[in-house]
Amino acid sequence: MSSLALNYIVNLLSRREYSEFELRCKMQEKAFSEDEINQALSQAQQKHWQSDKRFTENYIHARSQRGYGFNRIQQELKQLKGIQSLVIDETMAELDIDWSALARNTLRKKFPDYAKCKDPKAKQKIWRYMLSHGFFADDFKQYIGTPQEDWDI
Repeated sequence: MSSLALNYIVNLLSRREYSEFELRCKMQEKAFSEDEINQALSQAQQKHWQSDKRFTENYIHARSQRGYGFNRIQQELKQLKGIQSLVIDETMAELDIDWSALARNTLRKKFPDYAKCKDPKAKQKIWRYMLSHGFFADDFKQYIGTPQEDWDI
């Protein structure tokens, strides 16, 4: 096995967490052979330097703090980070994130007057924003155009 490949992985992981897919792509860009990549990744995983589960936990936490919902985070993890659905589902179940409260906070931050919103175009804008940020309609629909005193929290 190439110690250069393992050193490259350790160097990357010393800065931030990476998924296996991301590391594999970065190593392919640097023209490492498939055998070197597989051996270096398996050794890094055996020594617990790299873990897709740990990466997923950190990614979900970071993206949810930035105002993104379940659907968006799940899609990013699958398509951009190469995380398997099983790992995502297990991690989402373990983390206790109140997506409805997160949707409410995102609404407050982006649309301060969302509770007073009666105009259909303004409501459509809010709906598009919230759906594009990965929230389920059930997480936020009760808050749009409804005074805060009438919320069922």
